[in-house]
Amino acid sequence: MGAPDSCARQTENIYERWGPPSLVIAKFVPGFAAVATSMAGMVRTRLWSFALFDTIGAVLWSGVAVALGWVFRDAINEILAVFSQAGRWGLIALIVALALFIAVKALQRYQLIRSLRMSRVSVDELNDLLGRHEPPLIVDVRSRSSQKRGRIPGAVWIDSHAFDESLRSCGLNDRVGQDVIVYCDCPNEASAAAVAKKLMRVGFKRVRPLGGGIDAWVAKGYGVEVT
Repeated sequence: MGAPDSCARQTENIYERWGPPSLVIAKFVPGFAAVATSMAGMVRTRLWSFALFDTIGAVLWSGVAVALGWVFRDAINEILAVFSQAGRWGLIALIVALALFIAVKALQRYQLIRSLRMSRVSVDELNDLLGRHEPPLIVDVRSRSSQKRGRIPGAVWIDSHAFDESLRSCGLNDRVGQDVIVYCDCPNEASAAAVAKKLMRVGFKRVRPLGGGIDAWVAKGYGVEVT
């Protein structure tokens, strides 16, 4: 199941990997169009490059919609005819199916958020844990560009899109006995929860997201280190 509150983490990775040409498909990727402009500004994309690829993307987006309407015009008429013949019961069936779909998505969202609230650790607790003789392993799962703004001291970075490779490069396979705190910068710690589940699958026993992520850490006045 995809995290319903997944922040811009995945869409940031798309822009970081492909650069301005990714704007061509931005409107076709859920959530990407909403952050593409900000990402372009953050990485100082040249104006002509942004304008070129964004224009191409806009033309493709509108063109595909028109083309699909033309190609499937007969099928749409047939579907409308079927519903017209089915009458009231056909409309009720459609409404029920839509309601069930929404209910399932809402239940999945509720279960994810509930699990996060039960397992997360506060920033004050983390600060106390860092002062102990055996501090927890801290894992940062934000995008590469976000790393420039600093990390919680001692944190290691895991790229969720290259999870196994990140584990090996950081030497985390030898640290499965440690407590782990995972943090991100998105609503409900969604990205942190997704990586926490992956860590538990490979043998880590006690893995918890950081409540509020790095934003809560900074808001409390705790320091970050710039790598």
